[in-house]
Amino acid sequence: MNSKGILALLAIGSLLLPAVSSAQQSSQSTSGLGYTYVELGYDKHDFDVERAPDSIDGTGFTLSGSFRVSDNWHVYGSYGNADVDFGIDIDTWVLGLGYNYSLNPKLDLYGRVLYIDQSADSGSFSSHDNGLGVQLRIRGRVNEKVELEGGIQYVDVASSDTSLQGSVRYYFSRSLSAGVGITFGGDADGLGVNVRYSF
Repeated sequence: MNSKGILALLAIGSLLLPAVSSAQQSSQSTSGLGYTYVELGYDKHDFDVERAPDSIDGTGFTLSGSFRVSDNWHVYGSYGNADVDFGIDIDTWVLGLGYNYSLNPKLDLYGRVLYIDQSADSGSFSSHDNGLGVQLRIRGRVNEKVELEGGIQYVDVASSDTSLQGSVRYYFSRSLSAGVGITFGGDADGLGVNVRYSF
């Protein structure tokens, strides 16, 4: 089975297993965590490129949002632009569907299946690729002000890559928060900060 077949199975499993479990437990409580928001992030990237003597660095902005369509389902979208070494400009569009499973009112396990469209330009050179991704994460409130999140991500765009992700978020109010996140363990590592407004 090729990598996209494995990815499809992971995607189906990450979404259907919680749904089946939820159907069997009608008394399960609804999540107290929000999945409707808009977010602006600034990230520093470090790409490990095959046959390159050193890693390629870059920075960029990402505008993203999520909308809860039911108690357990949400849709996700983002657009990111990164300027990296050698004058390379990378645009990334992401559209996803997510399912969240409430472990308790302050702790969720959630997964997303993503469609990713990415293009790179540098002078007369350009390339365009698209593919799929899967995220599996756990997020929870430590207290009224602090939220922690961590998980794993697999993407298959041009080449496949698996990475770990973690973040901490501080809530200034019920709606306004700021976060710091890290991605590591894969070919594209990063450190970012963001501001989020939740509805």
